[in-house]
Formats: sequence, structure tokens, C-alpha cells
Amino acid sequence: MEHKLAYQIKWAWSFSKPYREALLLYFLLELIALGLSLLFIYYSKHAIDYAIAGDTARMKHALWLAVWSILGGQGASLYASWVNDRMRSRMLVSLQQDVVDAQMHATWRVVKNWPTGDVMVRVNTDCQEVVQMIGTTAVDAMVTVFRLLSAFGFLWMMDPMLAVLILCISPLVVFSKLYFKKLRNMNQQLKRAESNLGNVVQENMRFRLVIRALGLERIRKQKVTESQKAIYAMKMRVLNFSTVSKGILRFTVNTGFLLTFVWGIFRLHAGEITFGTMSAFLQLVGRIQGPVLTLMGFVPTFIRFRTALERVDEMLQSEKEEKVAAEYLPAIQHVRLRGVGFRYEDKGVLDQFNADFVRGKPTAVVGASGKGKTTLIRLLLCLLRPDSGLLQLHTDGREIPLSSAHRTNFAYVPQGDKLFSGTIRENLQVNRLPVSEERIREVLVTSCALFVYDLPDGLDTVVGESGYGLSEGQAQRIAVARALLQDCAVWLFDEVTSALDPSTGTELTERLIKVGQDKIMIFVTHDRMLIERCSQVVYIS
Repeated sequence: MEHKLAYQIKWAWSFSKPYREALLLYFLLELIALGLSLLFIYYSKHAIDYAIAGDTARMKHALWLAVWSILGGQGASLYASWVNDRMRSRMLVSLQQDVVDAQMHATWRVVKNWPTGDVMVRVNTDCQEVVQMIGTTAVDAMVTVFRLLSAFGFLWMMDPMLAVLILCISPLVVFSKLYFKKLRNMNQQLKRAESNLGNVVQENMRFRLVIRALGLERIRKQKVTESQKAIYAMKMRVLNFSTVSKGILRFTVNTGFLLTFVWGIFRLHAGEITFGTMSAFLQLVGRIQGPVLTLMGFVPTFIRFRTALERVDEMLQSEKEEKVAAEYLPAIQHVRLRGVGFRYEDKGVLDQFNADFVRGKPTAVVGASGKGKTTLIRLLLCLLRPDSGLLQLHTDGREIPLSSAHRTNFAYVPQGDKLFSGTIRENLQVNRLPVSEERIREVLVTSCALFVYDLPDGLDTVVGESGYGLSEGQAQRIAVARALLQDCAVWLFDEVTSALDPSTGTELTERLIKVGQDKIMIFVTHDRMLIERCSQVVYIS
């Protein structure tokens, strides 16, 4: 989605609210540094004139004032940089937290359209560019305008004709408008190419062992190379365009400097100005050159900011699940589904689906792949909303419509990635309340995961992303133990025995059924052994 400039300025102003005092301080410090730099020019001019005139006392006085001006300016500039860096760090943390939080609460329909690599590029690169503009570049642009105007005013007081000449050969605004739109389009294409590279790299890193096992290294490397080539080509287009633009501007500005130099030499030769005034001329023209080039460089930075803000705001404005307080229900008798229907954009999955999951009655959910078992799990966890029908919890004689507030009552063991980077203990203790060592050992026994204590660091053994360092079966059993520690009324297991040998799978199933006699147990499975041990089987066809 493409935002208008007015919306983006309003967004930036709103985002800057907690940081406006720091922004104002940074702006004032930069103005102080600017004022002191102009004082340096003023006093250095007089010091040169007094030196030529032989007035030693006044020369020393002017030199001291010039030295203190430059030292004061450096001090103010240094403190301004410290204030700005500290503020931008806070800004970046806040914006990244907002973006990550928005994605963590995004609906499933949104999440499935956001590849992780693209999200990472937006969180890291785009957020950085937005913060850079709001926290630094915007203020620097205003200070640069002041610097340009003050230098121009100073020059006007010394020689109005020269000031007018410099103004006429500074086509900044007109030139910027000519290439603004084209540069923005190229920048948008570059951002899309960078997101595509992020997706490819993220997939390669996540599935690097699978890629090696399947012998796909060459193909996956080629995809990275192609993405990098696309980015390089786009960067070369931007570079070539910017180089020509900057070359034209630099030529114009340097022409102004040359004219100033020639103009000053002739006036000095004619005795119309002093050598000190000539020195001030050259310094002031340099201080006009710098701001003009800086403002020219501000344009592509502003274009990148607008593109980055569109991408960040797109994530912030994406559809989110409504935040509700968790509602813990310890005495759920059963979960009822009546007439449930759901379809994805391209196909229907469930139609008039009915089921009852009762406490103390283990239920196996079976069906061919692609028939709706995963969809049922998402509906039970309220990650999806049914197109029709009812999902209800029955507790203490009440019928409560199932909502995301009740997710806390479900202990879920997924089929895919089950563990996070960190220690086994950190993976187990997902609740805020501390858990005793005895309780941890108890759930590890139930989940057939006592092997944990045989690892070099026991519960403090560090596992990698997706459980790297453990076998799939070991990671699966630790995930089961984590679910048991949550002490929820409903246990929801997705292919809980898929990575286990028959003996361990049977033992785990029997222990879960024995320990979970007061629980609602739902097993989504293809395992015939597990199906035979369940009291009820629900078929999805």
C-alpha cells in the first residue's frame, strides 16, 4: 500500500511524541554549534585584519575568541551527537518492538502471507531507516537550512552581489523534483529485491541440513546468487542515476566557488576588500557549498524513508487478533463442535463438521492428509475463525463460546518445530510461576524423557533452533513434558508419536492416557497403535 506524504509526516510526528524533548535539545545544540562556527569566521576575519594592521593586542583578543568559539562549537556538536545516538537507540527499540508485537498478534491469514525473511528485513533494515530519518536526518535538514541561510545572510552583509550570484547557481529544489519520482520507484524495487534475498537466505539457514541431505546445495546457492545479482543490478541503477545527479550538482556548486574566488581576487586587487574579508568569503562559500550538497543528499535519504515507512506501517496496520485477557477454566467437561464449516480462499475444508471431545475419554482425530486435521487444530486454538457453526466449552453447567481468551486452557504439542533456542529448562518452564525440580522430573518421566539427565549439562543443556542438538524423537518428548507442565484442562497432540520407535511410542501413549484421566485428550494421528488405545475416534473425510 502506498501512503501520501501528508499521512507519513503525520505518522512520523505522532511516533516522535515521546522523544520530542530530546529532538529539541539536539536541534538547539546543533544551532549553538552553528552559531559558534559563524563566530569563528567573524573573529578569524578580524584577527587577520588586525595582524595585517599590526594591532597585536586586538589580534590576540580576536584569536582567543576564535579559539574559544571553535572549542565551544566542537563541545556542543559532540554532546549533540551523544544525545542523538542515545535517543535513536530508544526509538529503534520501541519501533522494532511495535512491529514484532504486531506480527506476533497478526491473524493467520496475514501471517501466511509474510515470509520470515521479508519480516526480518523490515524489522532490521526498514525500521533503522525510519528511525534514522525521524531521529537524525529531519533535524539535520532543518539545521542545514539554518546553516545555509545564516551563511547566505553573512555573505549578503559582506557583498550582496556575491550572495545573489551564489543563489542563482544553486538549482537544488528544481533539480530534486526532476528525479524524485524515478529514484523512489527504483528504491521500491530495491527493497523488494532485498526482501526476496532475505526469504531465500532464511530458508537456506533454517533447512540447511535438509538441503544437504537432499543434495540441493547447488540449486539453493544459485537462488541466493540470483537474488544477489538482482540486488546488485538495482543498486547499480540507483548508483548510476545518483552519480549523474550529484555530478551535475557538484559541477554547479564548484562553479559558484570558482566565481566567488575570481570575484574576490579582483576586488582584493582593486582594494575594495581586505584580506580578512577575502578569507571570510572563501569560508562562507564553503559553508554554503556543504549545506547545498547535504540537502541534495537528503533527497534520496527521504525517498528511502518513505519506502521503508510504507513497509513498516504495512506490518503495523495488518489485521491483528483482538487482545483479550486469558480466561482459565479448570473444570472443562467437554469441547463441542456443531455444524462447523471453514474454507480457505481456494477450497473448502470442513463442512457441517460435528464432534465432542469429552474429559476422561481420549479421542483420536484421523483422516487423509489435506482433509482438515490441521485446520481443526487451528480452530480449536482460535487461530482461525469458522465460517459457520459453533465451538463451545462446557464447564460447570455452562456453555461458553470458544474464543482466544480460552487458549490458555489448551496444552499443545505441534508436529513441526517444537523447541526454541536456549536451555532445556527454559523450554520447559513456559509459565511465569516457578516449577519445582520434583515436578519437572515427574513430567519427564511421563513423557519418557529421562534421557535429559544423561546429557552433559542436564536440564541446562543448550539446544539450538528447532531443537538442533537433539534427535527429533527427543525434541518431541521434551515438547510433551512442556505441555504437561502447563496443567491445562485440554491436551492437544499433533502426531505425538510420529518420531518415536514403536516401543517408546506405546509407552508414551499409555503413560499419557493414565496421567490424563481427568483431561480432555485430543490426538491428531495416523498411528494405528495410538488409535486403538483411544476411547473415541473422530474421522475427517
